[in-house]
Amino acid sequence: MNILIVDDESFVRRSLSDMLISAGAGWTVAGEAENGLDALEILEREPVDLVISDIRMPGMDGLKLAEEIRGKHPDTEVVLLTGYQDFTYARQAIQYGVRDYLVKPSSVEDILELVSRLDGQLEKKKQEARLLKLREKNLLEKRLHDLLYGIPLPYFDESIIPPHTSLQVLTVLHRGEALSPGWNESILYQAVRNIAEDWFAPSGQAIGMIEEQEAPIVLFLNEPEEAADGPEADALRLERDRNTALRFMSELASILKCDLCLGLSDRHGSLDQLSAAYRESLEAARLARTLSATPVAHFREVTQQTATPAQMEEHIRGKAARRVISLMIEAMERRLDEELSLKAIAEELYMNPTYLGRIFKEDIGESFSSFLTRLRMEKAKALLDDVTVKVYEVSERVGFKDPAYFSCIFKKHVGVTPQDYQKQHRPTPSTSGGAAASRPV
Repeated sequence: MNILIVDDESFVRRSLSDMLISAGAGWTVAGEAENGLDALEILEREPVDLVISDIRMPGMDGLKLAEEIRGKHPDTEVVLLTGYQDFTYARQAIQYGVRDYLVKPSSVEDILELVSRLDGQLEKKKQEARLLKLREKNLLEKRLHDLLYGIPLPYFDESIIPPHTSLQVLTVLHRGEALSPGWNESILYQAVRNIAEDWFAPSGQAIGMIEEQEAPIVLFLNEPEEAADGPEADALRLERDRNTALRFMSELASILKCDLCLGLSDRHGSLDQLSAAYRESLEAARLARTLSATPVAHFREVTQQTATPAQMEEHIRGKAARRVISLMIEAMERRLDEELSLKAIAEELYMNPTYLGRIFKEDIGESFSSFLTRLRMEKAKALLDDVTVKVYEVSERVGFKDPAYFSCIFKKHVGVTPQDYQKQHRPTPSTSGGAAASRPV
């Protein structure tokens, strides 16, 4: 934890600094300041977690400093240390978001206990922020994955899409005969994704994904609007994008030592064009795989001779169907305790129920309702393995409000009633214990 000490008395600053450093808790004194104005200058230069400040100081007092910190550095905590026991100060301190208020002279133990407590709270807050950021990134990847295949974005998730002036998709493929020992395509594409997300950061935000045989990267570009338009300006943008992609591929080659190629889509202005951009990048990547002079191809280089629209559409359609079905099964497993229907799942996925029913039957080989019942029976068997669980409780947890109907369906699929199934899976009593173990039951 980085701490800034603010007091107009040099002795107090020195004493606090020595006390905190010698505490052995790994705390760092980021600086010392005589007043609030000097403290604000340090805050602009240094990352500070905690400010310990006197109230009465020349130039800018501690209360004004706390107010400034609240507006400009909201993640920085403030503790006021003062010799003035005045409730007005304490009330103002709370108003400005001050974490605590100590009266001079405070004991060493009181100060160290307070700083230690704040350190624990700050660390917990940072961990929660890191976890939230990771969850948001995972959700963003999932939503973009869906958008690649034309699955609509739920309106309540629109806020997670990074701000952008345009978007573009790059698809990276391995084009060598074989991977080096220790590599497989999944590990390779994970490395590509990680490198891409750092490498493209200066020009926007890159979100990489891992597909079955490629690594698509969605670029959310934040570049100033170009006044120039027309064929010449378009050609310049295309050349710039190609050069950027070539530098990126050079970086990948130097780090990964693998033979990779990249397909580059056109730039697009709206999120609903992401699926089209993905198709463009795939076609370009397949062209790049055949080239020996360069590892990069742009969609506009794809000609009628090199394009295979029918195969590409079939490829995309198959992957899209598999993605949709995995989302359906995920929703079914999550909502087994509800009275589920195909319509309810379709509403969750913002898709047409007739379409979902058709592709589910084609891919899985059985209807939605039949598969759902099978899922419920498998879950019921797992629950019934615990002999302390009542049959009516199992019935409710797998979506049946009527235990009698549940028992009927269970027997039809498993061959025995839930009660008999549970008896069959009851633990066998131990045979150890001599004559008592052989007594008739």
